[in-house]
Formats: sequence, C-alpha cells, structure tokens
Amino acid sequence: MLSITSKREYQSIYRDNIKTEGSLFVFLKKKILEDHFAAGIVVSKKVGNAVIRNKVKRRVRAFLREHEELHPAGVELVIIAKPDAGTAIWQKIKEELVQLFENIK
Repeated sequence: MLSITSKREYQSIYRDNIKTEGSLFVFLKKKILEDHFAAGIVVSKKVGNAVIRNKVKRRVRAFLREHEELHPAGVELVIIAKPDAGTAIWQKIKEELVQLFENIK
C-alpha cells in the first residue's frame, strides 16, 4: 500500500472522486491507471484534540495493514474521519471500514 502525501495528490482526488459515506468515515475514491492502491487519512480538529486525532489515524492505518485483501487495485483513496470517529470503539470502526471497502469495489 502506498501513502498519499502531497497536496497535489489530495487536490486531485478532491476534484475528481466518487464519494462513499458512512456514520464515521467518508471515502473519496479516484480510479487510476496503475495497478496499485494508495490511501491518505484526513482527521480534522472537529474530531478531537491531537491525541484523539492521532489515535483515529493509528486505528485506520492498523486496519489497512490487517485487511490488505480489501484494497482495490487501481484506486487512490482518501479516508476522512467524521467527528464521531474520535469516540467510537475499535470494533465499530472496523465494521464500518469493512462495509465501506466492500461498497467501493
């Protein structure tokens, strides 16, 4: 899995995307010609303080590492956390991420 890091990559996905929304996360998907999967995680200050925001990012990264079989090839994905993601339990986060990944295939 590759990471989306540059402002240009994020802007490209924000411009041309297919949006999938759940109660805790929003997925912005962009099809690409290459056969790799790249993801970027966005957690705004609305989610909580720095400790909470980093916890949400760690949980999403852990999920992405554990569930590589769900990664669609040829996709760049931005995962945006909603404010309720900061207080959600790990099991609820995993369930929603699995459901959203199944919806984007």
